[in-house]
Amino acid sequence: MDISVYFSPGGIRIAMGSFSKGTIVLKRLITVPTERDAIIGGVITNDRALKKALAETWKHNMLPKKNIRLTVDGGAVLLKPMTVPVTSEKNLLSIIRGEFSDVENADELLIDYAVDEPALAEGGASVFAYAAGREFIGSYVDLFSEIKGRIKSINTAQNCCISYMKFTKAAEGKNCILACADGNVLLLLLFVNGKYSFSNRVRLFSESGTREYAEEICGAVSSMIQFHKAQRYGTELRDIFFCGLGDDHAEVFHAAEAAFEGLKISDLPIPAGCITGKGNGFIAEDAESMSDYIYCLGNLISL
Repeated sequence: MDISVYFSPGGIRIAMGSFSKGTIVLKRLITVPTERDAIIGGVITNDRALKKALAETWKHNMLPKKNIRLTVDGGAVLLKPMTVPVTSEKNLLSIIRGEFSDVENADELLIDYAVDEPALAEGGASVFAYAAGREFIGSYVDLFSEIKGRIKSINTAQNCCISYMKFTKAAEGKNCILACADGNVLLLLLFVNGKYSFSNRVRLFSESGTREYAEEICGAVSSMIQFHKAQRYGTELRDIFFCGLGDDHAEVFHAAEAAFEGLKISDLPIPAGCITGKGNGFIAEDAESMSDYIYCLGNLISL
């Protein structure tokens, strides 16, 4: 059983579950409120408050201290889709590091990748290359020192979203946008013909729960739509998937349906076969509440 953890601006999100033979088995979904602005733009600004909340959460819920899968996000996390030769792990990491050589303090970057297509028709493979500062990652790892937690893996929000969309086949054959609201941050991912193409992170300035907040989200989505049109991909955008809206769900959907006439507006689908530890299946009506945990759920998936 894995413990998938993401530190949201609105609190700590936790999904306890496992992934095997194409099925997610969820035991628990937990959200723990944290002090306001303990994390800003992915940067930890109040580690003491987060450590306290984490320790209390683990004690109260009697959570295991091993097999922790951590998801990080923020402007400090860099992503580059790449086509690479089929080579050894050591050579591949060296090639990827070279792609980030122009980044400030490049020597301090931690490098990793996720395989997109292992064998391209024209040769080589496609990967998603990631980089983040050693100090940035270390600040997250340090949060678990109080509970002596053992981190099994560290993933990125973008990669969790890509894994989720692949697994659910929500983007298969489509040009679509995934809009993930996370407090005052909106992560937008563009998929073209079912494959990840581009992502953008937008800071939201309006107060959650207001009409202005919904309109600001729609404005950011509109900019992504215009970007798609400018790229002349040859096929039209059809779908916009939203997740993480919480209490703003109805307001945002109302604004989006008015702003994007002709496009299908929907919640992110629940993975087929996603069940609880008791063997009960989730249904479509659960999608709205479960979408707050997309980064945690995506981090449970191994493709």
